Amino acid sequence: MKRQLALFSALIVCHVTLGQDKPVPPAEAPGKMTLPLGFKATLFAGEPDVVQPIAFAFDDRGRMWVVECLSYPKWSLDGTGHDRVVMFEDTDGDGKHDKRTVIFDQGANLSGIELGHGGIWLCSSPNLVFIPCDFNADKPVLGKPEIALDGWNVKDTKHNIFNSLIWGPDGWLYGCNGIQAKANVGKPGAPNKDRVEMNCGVWRYHPTRKVFEAFAHGTTNPFGLDYDEYGEMFITNCVIKHLFHVVPGGHYDRMYGEDINKYSYQLMHSIADYIHWAGGDWTTSRGNKPEHSDAGGGHAHSGAMIYQGDNFPDEYRNTLFTCNIHGNRLNRDLLKRSGSGYKSERAKDFLFANDPWFRGIAVHAGPDGGVYVSDWCDTGECHNYDKVDLTNGRIHKVVYGTPKVWTGDLSKLSIEELVRLQSHKNDWFTRHARRLLHERAEAGERDRVLRALSAVWHDADGLTKLRVVWAMHAAGDQRAASRGLLAPSDSEAGLARRSWAIRLMMANATGNANPDLNPNSVGATCQTLADRLAFASGVQQIPIDTRFQWALGLLKVIRAEDAQDPNLPLMTWYAIEPFVGRGKDATRLLLKATQLPIVREFIARKATATDLAYIDLMLAQAVGTSGPAVAHDLLQGIIDGLGGAREVKAPSEWETAGPELLASRDPRVRERAMVLAVTFGDEKAITEMKQSLGDLTADAEVRSTALRTLLRRGKPDLLPILRQLLDDKALRAEAIRGLAAFDDKETSALLLKAYPTLNDVEKEDAVQTLAARPAWALELLDAIEKGTVPRRDVSAFIARQMQGLKDKRVAERLDKVWGKIQPASAQRATLTTKYKGLLTDAALAKADLPRGRQMFVKNCASCHKLYDDGGDVGPALTGAQRSNLDYILENVLDPSAVVPNDYKVSIIQLQNGRLINGIVKAETEKSITVRTSNETIVVPKPDIESRTVSKLSMMPDGIFEKMTDDEVRDLVAYLRGREQVPLPK
Repeated sequence: MKRQLALFSALIVCHVTLGQDKPVPPAEAPGKMTLPLGFKATLFAGEPDVVQPIAFAFDDRGRMWVVECLSYPKWSLDGTGHDRVVMFEDTDGDGKHDKRTVIFDQGANLSGIELGHGGIWLCSSPNLVFIPCDFNADKPVLGKPEIALDGWNVKDTKHNIFNSLIWGPDGWLYGCNGIQAKANVGKPGAPNKDRVEMNCGVWRYHPTRKVFEAFAHGTTNPFGLDYDEYGEMFITNCVIKHLFHVVPGGHYDRMYGEDINKYSYQLMHSIADYIHWAGGDWTTSRGNKPEHSDAGGGHAHSGAMIYQGDNFPDEYRNTLFTCNIHGNRLNRDLLKRSGSGYKSERAKDFLFANDPWFRGIAVHAGPDGGVYVSDWCDTGECHNYDKVDLTNGRIHKVVYGTPKVWTGDLSKLSIEELVRLQSHKNDWFTRHARRLLHERAEAGERDRVLRALSAVWHDADGLTKLRVVWAMHAAGDQRAASRGLLAPSDSEAGLARRSWAIRLMMANATGNANPDLNPNSVGATCQTLADRLAFASGVQQIPIDTRFQWALGLLKVIRAEDAQDPNLPLMTWYAIEPFVGRGKDATRLLLKATQLPIVREFIARKATATDLAYIDLMLAQAVGTSGPAVAHDLLQGIIDGLGGAREVKAPSEWETAGPELLASRDPRVRERAMVLAVTFGDEKAITEMKQSLGDLTADAEVRSTALRTLLRRGKPDLLPILRQLLDDKALRAEAIRGLAAFDDKETSALLLKAYPTLNDVEKEDAVQTLAARPAWALELLDAIEKGTVPRRDVSAFIARQMQGLKDKRVAERLDKVWGKIQPASAQRATLTTKYKGLLTDAALAKADLPRGRQMFVKNCASCHKLYDDGGDVGPALTGAQRSNLDYILENVLDPSAVVPNDYKVSIIQLQNGRLINGIVKAETEKSITVRTSNETIVVPKPDIESRTVSKLSMMPDGIFEKMTDDEVRDLVAYLRGREQVPLPK
């Protein structure tokens, strides 16, 4: 703890001393760094020798090739530019370059580099550029640049360009792409049908077969990519959680927007269960504030290196390093197998630059096992579009003790010598040698390469066997995966060998390499979770016209217990999804084969959305001996597939299935059957539901379900019942919310008459309902003027909703009765001073914490979760900067100051005159799901007249103004607490 405090002090002193005027001088920067005991840093290169170092790679002689990106932030749109590729050499091994050579100085929008297969590969948006190169000369000789691929997007983004080139273990070139850079990639001149669409995610390109593939989709702005010693890919990312295990064919959580496949339905998660900032909106993590520093520094990450060198102590091997841009440091994560994949655990941060200008971008290990980190060196970050200092840049080297200097040229080694390097402890040699073996095979020496690899197979250890198989596969041996890799094993290397064997076998499943390969033969080998994940991943590689039997084979292999795995259920769905709705026979076979609840549900959902005729099939499967769990999944899928439709013609199967499902002993099945009964216009079921509503002796939850279900119809014949329910305490709140759906003249008078008898929650519901239509809003304002409804019961959020009705009479009355709607920012300074004076440490020490929790439940819990209390409309508060009074006041007094996209309010005007203000939580082609301040509503799209997005927050202004000073004190003290407290007795 003392060391951390000292470090934070150093950061603050450094910031105060240097401000934002200039960085630490290059020669002094390594000495300012804080590193674990035994490590030291040197300046490998610094300005003016290197500026704007966005990416780098090593050649086979250990020389570093650096991309200097001078284009940012004004990207070149005509293909011309002055970005450079500069080569650095450290000839005496002292950790500092002593030779610099400019290789290329006409680049445009350069953001990534890799070397191999006869040249230089460059990310040069919108193109992947290949420059032929003779690497043998001291100054390499370049040929004419070629565009290998085009179609990446540079017009619609500032900082999501494609990046992070790396040769994968299988011989493909891999890279990343960001969420705003929507791409349509293909060979120059290729028509759209021959291109691959993608936005955020990971892609790959084969250097000799000239094939481009989207490898995985999702995340936000991945800007770091590496693989561990078992060949598993990982990316680092910004804004949302920072670390993802990239399974081929996966679809991952995104910052916003729809997945590339509208039928993915659910996305896979980060392997991290923590974030590197203290919570709250990501923009607050700028500036290396102490609370964020303690958590890891900030939301923005760049670069990824999984250390596999031979210089650092063994405890660092196979751990991931990434640059934390706001934190001016390197974070470190431990990678541990979990289920079919991995989880990460936060390790101690590795490097603190102690320089507010430090902006780490790329991190890689070199031939001596030392680690190199590029520093963009500026005051801004990825959202700084206007001011960039083009004169700065550094590359630092970090080593443990004194590493052994390596000099040589791997490209001069014989095939046999390159094969022996597959067992080297430093994976730098292994990777370069594997690529060189691939190149030799492509140059006409395939047979010799494969013989040499085969010769070392039997005596190799487990990890070397895996490396040899990668090399054989890359070199063209399509049967390499059958070389004993499927032997049972519980070791990490053994699990990896089995996974890769299945993956590589399936990559060749449609070729002539192994005509006996089929779903049954592969499925029989899948004994572990990792095996089955490889199978699910591999199915997506099979061409669609021959994939169905593989999809069916996968479902037969996946077990019921696999439903608990974080990857397998969704990867299984992604593999079989294309065949759902392609015919009743195929859909029925898939449905009968699966044991996974979520796959059953998604089959029913997509089939229903594709063609309502499939509902009969689903209902037939839901009854009989299938059991309530199966029935529940299928009914939920049908409901979601209908997309909020109010009326659908009853399918023929409903006549027999409906009564059985409505009579189910399982309440979840009954509830979903009731929804379908109403949707299908089942008058008998509707009558029974109405009767249950009027039965005060019936179970309250049954009555509540009936009411929610009947409200989906949107029929005015429910109005008399809703009016009666205003006298029913058990269902009054739901009845008040339900009345908002009907344009009825009596509603406002009834609600205002009942208003004095309502509890606080019911009053909020009543005000929300009355603000939904102009005529009702006018009566609400009259009631405020008369004192029937206190002015403070109408929040600024509701007042803005009434303003959004766009009715001149309402606007005029609102100004007169409620008052002018002032932006919270105009009063923020005054209110901040007031509440800082009230909420002193001495005052907060006297707070009643249980009553503070009670105030949270009343005012905040409908939207925010703290510990085990609350909803999910707004951000969760458990991990936020709650101990910081300034943070609480900023967000409560001016909630609309910063509103993330996910929490912006949509203003939805319905055809029937109702206005809805809320956050869109989900959207399909048929409906949107809106979370208002008091309910969740599924709105069919045909019901919508207009839809706009506001810059305002759902969180109302003036929360504190509705409380006494003691209540404010108690709430703030509870928010700042470190543990849950009981509610008052």
